[in-house]
Amino acid sequence: MFFIHKRFRMLYNMHMKIGIYGGTFDPVHMGHIFVARSVKQELGLDRVDFVVAADPPHKHSAERTPAALRFDMVCAALKRERGMRASDIEIRRGGVSYTVDTLREMKRLNKKAGLYFIVGADMLEDFPKWKNPKEILELATLVAVNRRGQERDIEALADGISAEFGGRVEIISAEGPDISSTEIRRRVQNAQTVERLVPLSAEMLLYEKRLYQPKSIEQLAERVSNVLDEYRMRHTMLTVREAVGLAQYHGLSTEKARLAALLHDCAKLGREETVQYAEKMGYALTNEERENPFLIHSRIGALLARDLYGVQDTEILNAIERHTVGCAEMTPFDEVIFLADKLEPSRDYRRIRDLRELAFRDLDRATIAVLRNTIEYTENKGMRIHPQTEITIAALEKRVKARLHGGD
Repeated sequence: MFFIHKRFRMLYNMHMKIGIYGGTFDPVHMGHIFVARSVKQELGLDRVDFVVAADPPHKHSAERTPAALRFDMVCAALKRERGMRASDIEIRRGGVSYTVDTLREMKRLNKKAGLYFIVGADMLEDFPKWKNPKEILELATLVAVNRRGQERDIEALADGISAEFGGRVEIISAEGPDISSTEIRRRVQNAQTVERLVPLSAEMLLYEKRLYQPKSIEQLAERVSNVLDEYRMRHTMLTVREAVGLAQYHGLSTEKARLAALLHDCAKLGREETVQYAEKMGYALTNEERENPFLIHSRIGALLARDLYGVQDTEILNAIERHTVGCAEMTPFDEVIFLADKLEPSRDYRRIRDLRELAFRDLDRATIAVLRNTIEYTENKGMRIHPQTEITIAALEKRVKARLHGGD
């Protein structure tokens, strides 16, 4: 049985066409995915391997994300892509990796397959300066990806390379998203959303691992992570992601939203710790709060954010305090933090997709809907509903009604 399987695999490999797409992928983004899809379809490739660079000779950066994390992001991004996979052959080799070395190894692993090395068209000009360009073209077909309408600009370069070194150079025209990894890093650092620019699974990972954040946020996140467990810290960083997106869409401060989201659960302590801290701060607990300290972590969190983490901005402190059951005077900023906490991408419950869409259309209506969802969940669990929940809903419904009738 093994002999038949092995023989089939060998016959299949004889006819396989494999694309090799190398890069730092720091991070991988939808532009990379679009290029791979386009080349795969245009040339009828069986597979495209994203070769994650350890230390390519044409890029030097002290700020580069560790290779293992870049590889993990590519793996996450390609989970739902058919015929695409991440390769760590350069990472395992270590040190400086040249294209010719990678292609030699890929050829050794896929002896009978045809290899297609994918590059951006702008790299053709320097191709003659690469290490062993003639051998590269003996090992693989060079595939230059160009933007539509610019084909003539590189045809002469491609012809010159073929004439000088032999081999084939294919030109593929594509009209994908105009984005770069540099721009993605800049956007994350500046608290701008990268939704739909990076595959969601990879975007979630870059937030979970706290990549590309400014130093001040990195340091603060490190302090918070010393208090929260791994699960809660993951939720916190994904809340940051959601808060930035909602704040940007609704024209609010994304930097404030990032900070408020980062600290929103800073008091998510154990039951006894929460009660003890509340009493120490002179906070009078209701019976509901004593039975379920979860209800007060937001209020305690606002105190911690102010006294322990040095936040003085009232808007941020209010949003942290109000993110559990809200209040009658909720502002749009309060609602952004409230909703980001309930709708971040690792959350998965009935109607959440509809609620996420509603949050981008109408903050008031989305907050009401999420609170009603919370009431239903709480009742099903046989737990008491905090009276503030109904007060918040009533106030927001009144506000929505006033808007509909031209009241504001």
